[in-house]
Amino acid sequence: MSGHASAATALMALMKLPRVGRRAALRIVACRPDETDAARYRDSILARAGQARLPERDLAEAWKRAEEEIEMGMAAGIRAFSIHDPDYPSRLSEIPDPPAVLFVKGNPQAVCRPKTIAVVGTREPTPYGETVAHRSGKTAVEAGFAVVSGLAHGCDTFAHEGCLDASGVGVAVMAHGLDKVYPAANRGLAARLLDNGGCLVSEYPIGTAAARTAFAERDRIQSGLSDAVFVIETDVKGGTMHTVRFSREQHRPLACVSHPDKWLSEDKTKGNQKMIADGWATPIPDGSALLAFLAKLPSKKEQRPKKAGPEEPPTQGSLAL
Repeated sequence: MSGHASAATALMALMKLPRVGRRAALRIVACRPDETDAARYRDSILARAGQARLPERDLAEAWKRAEEEIEMGMAAGIRAFSIHDPDYPSRLSEIPDPPAVLFVKGNPQAVCRPKTIAVVGTREPTPYGETVAHRSGKTAVEAGFAVVSGLAHGCDTFAHEGCLDASGVGVAVMAHGLDKVYPAANRGLAARLLDNGGCLVSEYPIGTAAARTAFAERDRIQSGLSDAVFVIETDVKGGTMHTVRFSREQHRPLACVSHPDKWLSEDKTKGNQKMIADGWATPIPDGSALLAFLAKLPSKKEQRPKKAGPEEPPTQGSLAL
């Protein structure tokens, strides 16, 4: 740990206390420290915690553990960014319930690319879904997008692989500390993401095991880091629907695969059918439709519409993309 004050340390320490969550911690740590003296900054946070009737002795111990976690993380190539740090992703800071601290392993700039899209879906896709996920990851990269997903089995894996096969930048959002990769079968895939200029991200410090609730929580980060969400396949009550719900809360454009008739009886396409029928998602029947959807998304550095001008015709294809 350097001698500089750290909002990340303060937030991590506060969130270790019983009954102190993200929102309460952020009320106490409302901005970046004005001073670089770590001891003085810690004392100021302890004073504010005392005003909030938090036990100063417990916070001092939690502060020590937070410093140790940051040091262990740095030794493992993991950096911690508080929401007050200038390198914290601006997209994520704008969502209703952003992570107080974001941990990044790999290239931190990968989460701040001008154009990003989340490509997500069930862990048990149809053969059609497997093909579409891979080709969608590839198509997104060729259209200039970084690809965000969750490194889970199934659609996530195929989307990440498609991204990498196109030499693209990928971001994997994890539901645990970044000292491990879950599922273990995707360790090689995670290494490839890092080698290709991508990163792994999480709101959980090093050593944190995956919990059931964490997978739903991480879904808000997947959509929060992205300009839009593209669903490959999901059933009506699948975990992917958490990401769908968050995308709507965060006002992220939503699209999903519109399947050929052959696959409409499959449970793993029922969620897609419902999203389309309810008007939640733009239906994507083929590669041209995906390219058209991507072309309409403003990049983070270019929120105003482009001037009118000639457009290149989209590449043709089925979502055999």
